[in-house]
Amino acid sequence: MFFVLLILLLLVASAHVALRRPRTLSSTGTTFLVYLLVGYCVLPMVLVSLWSLARPEQTASMLGFPPGGPFQQFFGVAYLGMAIIALLTPFLRRSFLIGPALCWAVFFAGATAIHFADESAHQTLTHGSMLAIFATHGLISVLLLIALAASRAWREA
Repeated sequence: MFFVLLILLLLVASAHVALRRPRTLSSTGTTFLVYLLVGYCVLPMVLVSLWSLARPEQTASMLGFPPGGPFQQFFGVAYLGMAIIALLTPFLRRSFLIGPALCWAVFFAGATAIHFADESAHQTLTHGSMLAIFATHGLISVLLLIALAASRAWREA
């Protein structure tokens, strides 16, 4: 589901860029970055965070973590905070884009490594699971960093 969302976001951002005049690398990078942050890091992640806060036991088992303890509530609050920060990107732009983009890129890169290590330790890591993990976690990190670099947001810091 998340991979389909990512493809849709990339298509909509591409259409937005195609209709924009003039097209510069910086404006294209900024457009893609805002679409990725709001579409992938806000909308679905707010739902994940609220689900995690409302049903921590179910969320833990769904994500492959042991149920019980406050971990899922910490997870839900952190997700919600990160999503709110990303929600501000269409309004603040410029150098503000650096914070949410790096935050989510590091999170998804770390999640990719953690999923790979966990599945490897349980001997369930297959080519298909590697592809699914990368498509929903690692790829978003790469795309966020490429869009951030193209946006040249650091020049306005």
